[in-house]
Amino acid sequence: MEALIRRSVALGLSAMAGAALADGSETLGTPSIPIASGSGLVAAGVGLHVQPGTINIDVPVDAAVRQVLLYWHGTADGAAADTVGDDEVRISDGVADPVRVEGLQIGLTPSTLGLYNYIAYRADITSLGLVKAGSNAITVDEMDFSAAVVDADNGAGLIVIYADGTLRQVDLRDGNDVAYIRSPAPLTDTVPQVFNFLPADYDRTAQMALFVTSVSDDGLRPTVVEFITDGPGGGVTQLNNQLGSFDGPEWDTLVASVNVPAGATSLSVEVKSEDLTASGFTPASLRWVAVGSVLEYVDTECGRITGGGSVLTTDARVTRGFELHCDLRSPNNLQVNWGGNRFHLENLAAAVCEDTLVEQAPPRSAPFDTFRGVGTGRYNGQAGATIEFEFVDAGEPGTNDSASLMIRDASGNLVLEAAGFIKHGNLQTHKDRACSR
Repeated sequence: MEALIRRSVALGLSAMAGAALADGSETLGTPSIPIASGSGLVAAGVGLHVQPGTINIDVPVDAAVRQVLLYWHGTADGAAADTVGDDEVRISDGVADPVRVEGLQIGLTPSTLGLYNYIAYRADITSLGLVKAGSNAITVDEMDFSAAVVDADNGAGLIVIYADGTLRQVDLRDGNDVAYIRSPAPLTDTVPQVFNFLPADYDRTAQMALFVTSVSDDGLRPTVVEFITDGPGGGVTQLNNQLGSFDGPEWDTLVASVNVPAGATSLSVEVKSEDLTASGFTPASLRWVAVGSVLEYVDTECGRITGGGSVLTTDARVTRGFELHCDLRSPNNLQVNWGGNRFHLENLAAAVCEDTLVEQAPPRSAPFDTFRGVGTGRYNGQAGATIEFEFVDAGEPGTNDSASLMIRDASGNLVLEAAGFIKHGNLQTHKDRACSR
């Protein structure tokens, strides 16, 4: 999936500016509280059958935290007409004293037989200052939805909106939307959430983050997360069985990148209780709590970067002769070797070329100095690995050039994280008159 990332100053940053404040029961809606503007969001969660649970969430180190939203979800005793469950939980960053937080109910759905009430809560905890740029570990406990319901406490999640100086469209929906394929309507399906935006004449990438609860970890319970884009290049992308209590029973945080083709003006997302893989297993009974969308708009200069060398901190070596293009056109060659391991880039999926405050002297070789990219390739010969990287050309003779690399294998395991100045090499940015844009 290829995408060229650019900036558009015409779009505002606040989530659904001017829309009615809502939340939702049996649907998601625009949050009923103001949502901060920002450049992006990160999300993470934890199942809470066993407490305390820890939410590990990383905010970009060069970003400023704008808003921190805590969500939690559970099952109350419908026979006892419990419509509250537990509107308070306790949180801690492990440093300050634990704090009890009261949440706002953002959605309630009774089960078809009236035995249960499924309830979602949200609290804005920004002012507590518990979440900062960098790595955070937030514990959650003292959740008690019902003594009469087994495993009533589904889990909790954090969504952090941050600003890093770039312009992006950040949207958020939340509530409580239940789906089980064997239930009577309307509990059979969730309601698709549609994000609208201005069209562009190039492909873009949307980052999507979803909170879904109650997908069992006791064997496969099939699910589908479906994305639909409009426009001449639009289409349907379906992620099968990517939910399964992967944050612990019974909570899932799914983060996905979705191609938004040129000309598209909307992106729809829906979580489904379906078995499209014909596994024969009973599809999941699930509750959709929140979805966030970030659409990238970053200027990229026309150019390319070449060179090679070793990254000081781990002696990971970027082979000499690599070449990467800001507009993604071929060739895009990159190989990284370390400790008997090798990563070979096969597809440069996205690139950002920026002119920062780095002084390229002498000489100034290009209208940019920093190349950031993401791509896919082979790790030790196995396909499906991913790489995120940044190369900085600080001018000649290359002793101040730097790089950062993060490589994961096909299973998502981090196999290399390296950052530092380049040694035994040089990075060089170039003007490129052959760019298509």
